[in-house]
Amino acid sequence: MATYKKEYSYLVENIVTECDIYSADGHKFHTERAMWDTGADTTIISSRIVNELKLQPYKQGGIAGIGGATGSNVYLVHVLVPTGDFVTSVEVMESDFEDIDVLIGMDVIIFGDFLITNKDGKTIFQFRTPSEGGLEL
Repeated sequence: MATYKKEYSYLVENIVTECDIYSADGHKFHTERAMWDTGADTTIISSRIVNELKLQPYKQGGIAGIGGATGSNVYLVHVLVPTGDFVTSVEVMESDFEDIDVLIGMDVIIFGDFLITNKDGKTIFQFRTPSEGGLEL
């Protein structure tokens, strides 16, 4: 079992951590700008990652959000989450993010236990793999 815990001395609106994206041929992109989003069904990567890893789309998909729906290329990658665990063969979509490199969606989050707590003006984020149910701070 591996647990990643990040403590903030203030209340945060976005949980941003590091993660690695690996292409099928083993090339790696490391980022400190991976935002976790329980409202996203699918993990999304930036065009910067697509270009750096020279990823080739294998199909088309669609991203639906507040601004409406848009078409997107779909890629198959492996995601190394901050616990040190791989989520393999993840279908990710591409977006033209500017402030982040990866939006980690529920397709990755479901492989562990996810907890955010806000107490005494501080935020604590915890992710544990494999899932054991019932988290304690």
